[in-house]
Amino acid sequence: MRLIVAGTLRFAGGEEACVAIIRGGAQHIASSREEDGCVAYNWAVDPLDPGLIHVYEEWESERALLEHFAHSSYKAMREHLGRFELTGFAVQIYSVAGIEPVYGEDGWPRTEIFGVTL
Repeated sequence: MRLIVAGTLRFAGGEEACVAIIRGGAQHIASSREEDGCVAYNWAVDPLDPGLIHVYEEWESERALLEHFAHSSYKAMREHLGRFELTGFAVQIYSVAGIEPVYGEDGWPRTEIFGVTL
């Protein structure tokens, strides 16, 4: 089953800290993207709240995510994050029952999703 890890991290130091976290962690993010089972892996500073980092990860399976937690890239990122003062944390794991495109072949948002029609 595909999993999504999504949420937010808040650090003392606002935008300056968040930019340093992402730039300093770029090699860990890149390494995570290369792991088996990684579909997507991204961290981004919120454009309206620059003291907030959004985390988005997509993994092919539970095993892939568990292997990520044991991988050197994850351990290195945790060590990197430990250099900053974490003031808020809300990251969750979501299981995905199905995947469908947002847009139809005509380029417009679909009017039917997973059997539900507008």
